[in-house]
Formats: sequence, structure tokens, C-alpha cells
Amino acid sequence: MLDKITIEGFKSIDRIELELKNLTVLVGMNSSGKSTVIQSLLLAVQNLSNNNASPLNGLLVSLGDFQEARNYIKNSKEINISMANLESGNTINLKISEKNGKVKLSKDVQDKSLNKLLRYQNKKIRYLSSERIGSRDIYEVNYNQITDIGFLGEYSIDYLEQYKSTVLDDCLIKNKEIGKTLESQVNYWLKYIINGEIKTDSIVGTDAVKASYKINNNTRYFRPKNVGAGLSYLISIIITLLSSRPGSMNIIENPEIHLHPRAQSRLMEFMAFISIAGIKLIVETHSDHIFNGIRKSIYKNELNIEDVATYYFDLNDDGTSNVNKVMFNEEGKVLNYLDGLFDQFDEDLDTLLGF
Repeated sequence: MLDKITIEGFKSIDRIELELKNLTVLVGMNSSGKSTVIQSLLLAVQNLSNNNASPLNGLLVSLGDFQEARNYIKNSKEINISMANLESGNTINLKISEKNGKVKLSKDVQDKSLNKLLRYQNKKIRYLSSERIGSRDIYEVNYNQITDIGFLGEYSIDYLEQYKSTVLDDCLIKNKEIGKTLESQVNYWLKYIINGEIKTDSIVGTDAVKASYKINNNTRYFRPKNVGAGLSYLISIIITLLSSRPGSMNIIENPEIHLHPRAQSRLMEFMAFISIAGIKLIVETHSDHIFNGIRKSIYKNELNIEDVATYYFDLNDDGTSNVNKVMFNEEGKVLNYLDGLFDQFDEDLDTLLGF
């Protein structure tokens, strides 16, 4: 399993080292390095999965030329990404540099199991971009052999249609009374988070499937465009995580998009449940409801603080990334509050109260 990543010389990052837990959450200011951590992982995945014409540009992420991607503030001559399996003590190291105008990549792969995890053809690692597919009348059938869900969640509806009768591992079944299948558990969480229900159908004679939704115990199903964007953005997360297997890893950008605060909090409960099942999550978010959902899950003993790593990003005076780990106690209280760490509500309230 991927337990630690070290990044050097990449965009705003001079050098940072992050320990990755079952649930790793990246929070903080805009343009402070959170997305760069995600891009580091995606660079590693696409360069371990394929021999790309350019080490910086591929299916998952395209960054342009070396001068755009390197840390120009520190005049970095190379980009280094190192990933470690702490159990084996082995690593995978990638170095990207430029010589005579040509970008070069060198790889040192010491850990075969970690290499297997990070090759997207093996479908043990999934990535959902913040640019996820929203409401559509129909969705494509997936004939793509590279990804089963799609990096935008574009094949999630087809995946549910194909595998809705699949019985899940016990660790992924929250409510056994309603059934043990993928479809039943998807609908359990969809109802809990946003009070919705989905059904899928193949469209005979086409390469398409359709989704229909019920909302608020309505007896009638509606097409996606008539139930709001939040539900369509949420469903790809639920399908992706419930169809993952213990030992796999998911990278999710901004899971809170288009969701009401209560839905965001309940989504965090779902992600905590998934991480407890042994599925590693790396989540980038700007939501205080996701953040407070972590605290609530710790307080309710649904998450062990040893299984959570939350990192707060801001910028140093020189414009490089500064990263602090947010520390929680057993009651979910933050032990090291940092300036800018979801404190805007308090500041606005003080203003309204005249303080």
C-alpha cells in the first residue's frame, strides 16, 4: 500500500513529505499546493502505467513543458516524486528533468506490489476529477479497457447497470436488511445522504444507458436533468467507492460540489465508512462540512485518529507551499488551530456581533 509520498521541486512545492493514512484529506488556501499533491500522484500513475511521449503530459494530467511545472521560485532543476510502502520499506522514485530542451524521466521501481497498485490498467486505483460528469439524459456504455468508472465518472451509470446485482464484501454493507448488492447499498447511501433513489436501464439497440431518480419518497422517477446537479455529481462517488475492493485506493477532488451542507456532512460519514473497510481515500476539499464531518466521525468512534491524516496548506512568504498536519484529540477537537483553517464563519460572526 502507498503510505508516504515525498515531493520536491514541483510547482509551488519546494519539498514536502506526507504520510498517507486510510483517510487523507487535503485542505487549505487556493493555489497553495493541494492540487499539486494530487497531480504528483497522477503523474506517477500515468508514467508507471504507460511510456508517454512526454513525462508531464498524458491521460490523467497535462502540465505543459518543464519550465511551467518546476518550482521556479527555488530554481529547481528536477522534479522528484518518491512513494513508499512502509511495511516493505521499499519505494518507487520518479525524477523528471530537462536537458537540451528535452524532458527526461528516470524511474526506480523497488516495490512491485506498489507498482501494481499504481498502474491504472489494474483498476486498483481510481481518480475522480472535480470536473465530473453532471446530469445527462443518457450515459455511454464503457468499451474503454483503461478505466471502469472513468476519470470524470462518465461510466459510473453503465458500471452500476452492469454490476448492480453483484454481492458486496461484508465490510462494504452498511444495511444488510435492504440487500447485499451494489444497487441496494448505493441506494441506501443515496437515500441517507440526499434522500434519493436511482434505477438504471440499458437502452436496447444502442450503446447507452439511462438513469432515473426518485426524490423525497416520491413514487415517480425523474430523469437526471429534473432532479438537480448535486445528485448526479454525488452518484459517481457512491458507485466508485462501493465498487472498490479493500486494498485499493481512490483519489477524489472536491466531493462536495453542488451538495447542501447536510449532504456534505453525511457524505463524509460515507467516506469514513469506506476508509474503515480498508479502502484508502485521498480527498481534496474546500468544505468546512467535510472537515467537521471528520471531527464528528472521530467523536462518534467511527474513525480512529490513527487512521486519519488531514493536512492544511498555505503559502510561505516566498510563495512556496507550507504544510501543517491538523491534530485531533479523541473527541474530534482540533489541537493546533491554524490561521485560515475554516475560521471564516467565526470571523464573520464576530463582525455581525460587533466584536
